Amino acid sequence: MARGEVSLGTKVLYGAAETATAAKNSALNSFLLFFYADVVHLSPALVSAAIALGKIWDAVTDPVMGYISDTTRSRWGRRRPYVAISALPLGVCFFLLFRPPVAGALTTFFYLLTVYVVLFTFFTIFATPYTAWGAELTQDYHERTTVVQIRTLFGVVGGVVGAVAPVAIAQKFSDQRQGFAVMSAALGVLLSLAVLITAVGVRETIRGVPPPASIPHFLDGLRRTIGNRDFRIVFITICLMTVAAALGQAVQLIVVKYWLQMYDFFPYIALTFGLSFAASFPLWLRVSRSVGKQRGLMTGLLLGCIVPFGWLLVRPGAYVTMLLFMVCAGLATGSITLAASSAADIIDFDELETGERREGAYFGIWTLGLKASSALGILLSGMVLQLVGYVADQPQSPRTMWWLVMIVGPLQAVVHFLGLLMFRRFRFDVTDVAAAQAALAARRAGTPSS
Repeated sequence: MARGEVSLGTKVLYGAAETATAAKNSALNSFLLFFYADVVHLSPALVSAAIALGKIWDAVTDPVMGYISDTTRSRWGRRRPYVAISALPLGVCFFLLFRPPVAGALTTFFYLLTVYVVLFTFFTIFATPYTAWGAELTQDYHERTTVVQIRTLFGVVGGVVGAVAPVAIAQKFSDQRQGFAVMSAALGVLLSLAVLITAVGVRETIRGVPPPASIPHFLDGLRRTIGNRDFRIVFITICLMTVAAALGQAVQLIVVKYWLQMYDFFPYIALTFGLSFAASFPLWLRVSRSVGKQRGLMTGLLLGCIVPFGWLLVRPGAYVTMLLFMVCAGLATGSITLAASSAADIIDFDELETGERREGAYFGIWTLGLKASSALGILLSGMVLQLVGYVADQPQSPRTMWWLVMIVGPLQAVVHFLGLLMFRRFRFDVTDVAAAQAALAARRAGTPSS
């Protein structure tokens, strides 16, 4: 096996846990607002407020969890123990989230908020060490992309399941509350099993002795991480896209149901997008090998400035057009795998400067940004639904649908354009990463390097 290469079995076992992450994210982003607003009949503003508060709590705990895992000393490694202990609570909390009591609005609001906070506390315990663990699997520039892509491939599977299962299961029940409860039980089992497969199946390589934990060391690490210019570029680019994507994903089911008249067809829409997304991975890996990750991601962002306008072209009941649009959207979105791979490369430069491997610190900030951005998108979605006159479980006015189509379409294009302007300032390519890794190898060997 070549230097830095990771066996396919390890990549597969590591990637399995991403099924849980994606299934959870897809189901919650697409259906939680819809379920509580359209089925439970809780005010969209209250639903989005509860979700946003829970996500803010979830976000601020990520850097802390990243630092804890960076400084953990155990015979099982720094990351693996946290992945293992979070598996069962994740599944149980997910089930409870779609099993609210039949109660008044205030009680339902606090139930949603409480279960959401507990769910995402355990998700932080799992996700931050898990993501950091992936950055440690290999030091090779292109191999990192394959690790991310295989992990993302499992994410596609989980995302499709999370998007398809709620509608496919819930519509079999005359009582929608019962249908969503059965769905959440099935997905809860999937979440727990996927996380356990990774925790049991992958051994963590222990490299050196972690530094002793302290508050000054933690704060200094935050300062260094946030102060890294190139990390900020990748981070801000992803956060911009996440805000828009969360806002769009929260309302797209309403667009599909009330404007396109394709609610029962939604599982096929989600499946087509997921398969196209996965099919694009070899293409983006080849682009990355040819022109580097920066130019590859810029190409994807450029496509993202064009493809979302497809929402303006699809007409009600035009199933074939919708599927063709989803193919284009999936192919363009596949470039996002190059962003996480670029973030892993930046950690090499940080080690060269600080002498520490701080994957947890970086991906703690990374997940904080993703979750805070998603929270902002969800909060905005509830406010937007109120402002544009959305009425639960009723045909929507033309004015309401016009605004919602603008959110899932042109707004996404604008955000991709901003990301394109931002990411063009990223500096590092394959030669820079190779030089940094050579210097690190020389330092570890105790020999001078240029």
